[in-house]
Amino acid sequence: MEKIKNEKELLNQLFVDVDNCKKEKIVLLGGHFPLIYNNKEAIEAIKHWGEFSLYSLELACKVAQYAKKKKKKVQFVFFVDDHMYEGMSGLSSAQLSLRRNQLYKLRSGKDAELSKDYKKIMNKYGLTEKDVIRQNQGKSGRESCLYFSEKILRASKRIIDNPCAREYIEFLETKKYFNKKTTYMIAFIPQRCSENICNFALDREIKGLSGSHVFIDTMLRVPKKELYTIRMGVTYRRD
Repeated sequence: MEKIKNEKELLNQLFVDVDNCKKEKIVLLGGHFPLIYNNKEAIEAIKHWGEFSLYSLELACKVAQYAKKKKKKVQFVFFVDDHMYEGMSGLSSAQLSLRRNQLYKLRSGKDAELSKDYKKIMNKYGLTEKDVIRQNQGKSGRESCLYFSEKILRASKRIIDNPCAREYIEFLETKKYFNKKTTYMIAFIPQRCSENICNFALDREIKGLSGSHVFIDTMLRVPKKELYTIRMGVTYRRD
């Protein structure tokens, strides 16, 4: 893992990775965010992790814009942490499920749109919902969702003890979503997940993946520039 000094260094490295990869498509995992549950709904808590969710999406969009200029196909994937804050809600399993169902239905279907903030960022770089990989969540009205539910990914039957690694592997090893032979992965991931992703998914389980992984802190309430200097900072690895 390499510690990155600032945004310019990070983008330059990712641009080099785009130039050097021999894949025809780039998939970008950015904008990862959690759901917070209350008595009425499941909330897209895109500011709950400090700058991470919005900033990681903006970084992904900058890389996508560069990749398109290099004649690469680009697609985005949005993971939603819909499990971490369940216990804090005080709601029953049925109540949680109802709130998730309402949100995922809202973000499903051919006319579904991303949240206002996400749509604004993507449109700024000439990107739309058409550039997003959709998850068939296996439930009525949720066959074409702009979001990937981590609960559904974690329910994979793959024999992998680490649930964080299991969900990531489930996505990468499902060919209707990701083809390792033709696609390069660029992922912006919470720093707290780095051990699970690196030690379990990347080092032990996944074979034949070409990709760049960037890990950013999600607990800090600091300006974007300071993310590179505080605690572990922003780290990077290429596979």
